[in-house]
Amino acid sequence: MAALDGISRRSIFCLICATIIMLSFFIVKTLLLLGVLDYSEITNWYEYLSVIFFMPPFFLVVREFLQNKEMTKEDLGKKNIYLEHAAKIIRHDMHSGINTYLPRGIKSLNRRLSNDAIKELKIGSPLKLIEDGLHHAQKVYNGVYEFTNLVKDGATLGTKECNIKRILEDYLKLTAYKNQVILSDNLPEGLEVNEALFCTAVDNFIRNGLKYNDSPTKWVKIYLKADYHNGSFIVVEDNGRGLTGEEFIELSKPYTRKKGQKESGTGLGLNISIEILKEHSFSVFAEKKEDNGTKVYIKI
Repeated sequence: MAALDGISRRSIFCLICATIIMLSFFIVKTLLLLGVLDYSEITNWYEYLSVIFFMPPFFLVVREFLQNKEMTKEDLGKKNIYLEHAAKIIRHDMHSGINTYLPRGIKSLNRRLSNDAIKELKIGSPLKLIEDGLHHAQKVYNGVYEFTNLVKDGATLGTKECNIKRILEDYLKLTAYKNQVILSDNLPEGLEVNEALFCTAVDNFIRNGLKYNDSPTKWVKIYLKADYHNGSFIVVEDNGRGLTGEEFIELSKPYTRKKGQKESGTGLGLNISIEILKEHSFSVFAEKKEDNGTKVYIKI
């Protein structure tokens, strides 16, 4: 009954009536063609009446559909105002704090504090945490900035040539799982990508490979696979529980998760990652390994 969610009882009743009328019409028409019934004044009138009685319930359903569509557009318009305001705060107001005031404050502290003073006050570790935290916040901000860019009408994805191993190393260096990720030296050195969004997408595959993983030693390998017939692929391989190609497609749908999973999640990460890669004109598919784990292929 999920397909009928949001449809009023009156419209459901009208749909049932219209369906019954049309079914009876086709049944009578079929019986006439097969010679089971003979053409007569009654059958002729029945055909006309079937069409006439079908129209009111059909148009009632169409009218409600159009009304609901208009209401949905109005609701989305109102919500877009809030989203635009939130994007403005992130893009402009948060930019000042993350990319201007905090970096200036840290530089000012470093100028005023000598190495001896830092040792004496025992604040070396706190200062390092502040710097690492700022670096992480700037990376998150860059990703959000690029996401909000794509929301604007007529927006195009900004890309530049990137060394894939280098940008992934930089993205992962502050994560707790950086030592579990093996980056191959054969990764492309000049691939056109949006650095913030591409790293966000690949990082989601990495985290999934480590999260849904029961192996005693968890790892993810990222490397380039070139195939003369099929092209070049960036492969994200893990030794986790493994997903078949069909399961990968199913779980790529928004808010879809495997039944019985003990791990928390929203069911959005995989969908968003794939959409990011589609914006790059890359295609994505996966296959389950023979032993344990999954290989996610990003065709570049």
